Amino acid sequence: MKLTTYVHRGTTYIGVVLDNVVVNLPQAALAFQQQHNEVASTVIPTDMVSLLAGDDAIRQIVADTVAWVESLPNIIEQPFADNLADIEIAAPIPNPGKIVCIGLNYHDHCREQGVAVPERPLLFAKFPSTLIGPEKSITWNSDVSQQVDYEAELALVIGRTARNVPPEAAYDYIAGYTIANDVSARDVQFSDGQWVRGKSFDTFCPLGPYLVTADEVADPHNLAIRCRLNGELMQDSNTGEMIFKIPELIAFITQSSTLNPGDVIITGTPYGVGVFREPKVFLNPGDVVEVEIEGLGILRNTVL
Repeated sequence: MKLTTYVHRGTTYIGVVLDNVVVNLPQAALAFQQQHNEVASTVIPTDMVSLLAGDDAIRQIVADTVAWVESLPNIIEQPFADNLADIEIAAPIPNPGKIVCIGLNYHDHCREQGVAVPERPLLFAKFPSTLIGPEKSITWNSDVSQQVDYEAELALVIGRTARNVPPEAAYDYIAGYTIANDVSARDVQFSDGQWVRGKSFDTFCPLGPYLVTADEVADPHNLAIRCRLNGELMQDSNTGEMIFKIPELIAFITQSSTLNPGDVIITGTPYGVGVFREPKVFLNPGDVVEVEIEGLGILRNTVL
């Protein structure tokens, strides 16, 4: 499924995307239960984090509802459905408790810098206030940074409370995958001696467009990943270049920190970032940045 958080007529909803239609999940679930003369004892939450934290009964009613909706002859005529063109897609997880990021996690990104491969995952954080959705503007105070860069990244979203997870069980804790752009103020990042401030300006974590459930991603380590700046291909790699694979990352993180439903892990970027190009390339007002990952869609943002 392609799950989404979206805005329609000023109100935020959660839904599932079916072709060019978005289905309001809570409303559709109620209609499904009424259609089948069932008491609506299982109510679908109205925000994505609560949905992911739901129990097996909620997961089952979501699956049954989507299957029922897909069987309808003309979905767009249903009162719980809208055209994608008529709604605004937001970040799929607008309120995560944590955004955990992995630095230097692609072999080709290490090669372009001429640095050794890390011996263990390098963790840092982005503040949740960095989050924006597709088509929203990346912006910053030019008095603070003049070297803002793009980073195409695969993001995963946690679906179950995770603590001391062994690598072999890690996939059981993943709700799904989405696309992130780890926008970075390089001058701030490098001058501070640590990365959090340079990575955590407001708007510096575009996320989306959808949360693609884990069952639809056969191998997260074999996905084409690209970034285009004003239509020019800047990054072109494959998630197979990851140094520490997703099971290792979840095991490493949960040795020290509990991950909760809705927490986001951003897994690193491949080669081709602007700061290591010659000449260097940084974002400027009017630029359009697109991050594309195979099977997950395209995350597009403008620079204001």
